Amino acid sequence: MPSPDLPGLNERLRQLPATLAVEPSAGLAERIARRGRRRRWRRRAAEMAAVAAMLAAALALRAAVLDHTPTPVLDPGPFIQDATAQQLAAGQWQPLPAGPIAGRSGAAVAWTGRQLIVWGGSDNKFVKAFNTGAAYDPRTGGWQPLPPAPEGQTLLGSDWQRSVWTGRELLIWGGYTPVDPQRRPRLFKPAGALAYDPARRVWRRLPPSPIPPQQLSSPLFWTGRELLILGATWELATAGGGLQGVAYDPGANRWRRLAPSPQSPQLADRHLLDRTTVWTGSRLLVFNYWSRSARDPGIVSQTGMTVEPDGCEAWAYDPAADRWTTLPSPSSQVRALLARASLVWDGRDVVAVANGNGIVPPEPRPFAGRYDPDRARWTPIGMPRQPAASLTWTGGALVADNSDAYDPETDRWLRLPKPPKAAGAQQGWVGREQVILRWDSPDSGMIYVLVPAKR
Repeated sequence: MPSPDLPGLNERLRQLPATLAVEPSAGLAERIARRGRRRRWRRRAAEMAAVAAMLAAALALRAAVLDHTPTPVLDPGPFIQDATAQQLAAGQWQPLPAGPIAGRSGAAVAWTGRQLIVWGGSDNKFVKAFNTGAAYDPRTGGWQPLPPAPEGQTLLGSDWQRSVWTGRELLIWGGYTPVDPQRRPRLFKPAGALAYDPARRVWRRLPPSPIPPQQLSSPLFWTGRELLILGATWELATAGGGLQGVAYDPGANRWRRLAPSPQSPQLADRHLLDRTTVWTGSRLLVFNYWSRSARDPGIVSQTGMTVEPDGCEAWAYDPAADRWTTLPSPSSQVRALLARASLVWDGRDVVAVANGNGIVPPEPRPFAGRYDPDRARWTPIGMPRQPAASLTWTGGALVADNSDAYDPETDRWLRLPKPPKAAGAQQGWVGREQVILRWDSPDSGMIYVLVPAKR
């Protein structure tokens, strides 16, 4: 109720909140906003500094761990570059200048994208082994001697598939080295694994493999990160046909054992005849051929069979997951075709061409075709002029024995240019299917490269 002693008190009380209100001083809101912005900026700066520190630590760790990790080859090479069959057929053989090394056979050869490296090997009498090599640079047109390797006079024999180019190093596996080069030059022992870095011109020894080289018989496969090598002792071959294998990581300088492979069914009358392997770019395909007829003891090879296989198991190994899977078995007709063929992966299928070796009697007529391992499907293709002992896929064409090139779009084989008369029987391709070579005799050591016609 209104107070009789203080007239208007109620009105003044109602106005009190407005009277007590204080006007903010000039610029107060702006100063508060600036303080908030400074706090946010300091917080963000601290966060960015922490991220930068973490990134720097990660880069330092990567540089330390991946010092030897392969790097992509920037220059694909001046010779093949995914040439088509037409370009190869219209090309020409070009001799390289004579190098500062003696003629040899069984050398490790690699095309790095910048240099052609030739190292090791022996003379044609298998008497003298070489611990020398040289690198050819097409940009300068000259050769440069390689520094001596730590392994001594390593001999690779005739198996050119015992070396591989990783993108940074030439890895050399297996071969032999003389026990006493001076007093007993023809007495050899298994050689250790080596790596050569052409950018730094240095060699290094690889650590010992967890499985001895004598028990690993497959060619070398480079996955883009690891070196894969497979093999089987005779005990494994007769006890289910299992495989053992190792993988080497140059970045970590470390070997690892592969996961156990599948096993063929344990049958008393089953004998492993042969085994062929094909690298697809992401997985390794393994074809195991077996027969009910016994074979001589010894590890399986890839030189062909002398009896018709009664069965075939197909496996696939994924190195990224370290996992094996079993694929559909080829039909009896396809099994017989694959067993007597040279195989290569063309980016889509396994391409098979009769190799003219092995099974006796041979197939009544030559054959060639594509095989889809996941669907066990065979598609015939045209046949070259003669059976192919070796195949390579250039990225644009299939090359058989350096004599014919297959064009997948037209299903035709084209004859490659006739090699120089001086070129001997030795021939091969190297460097991730980027250079096709033809060797002269080991005495002269001349090397010819097939230069495709320009687009």
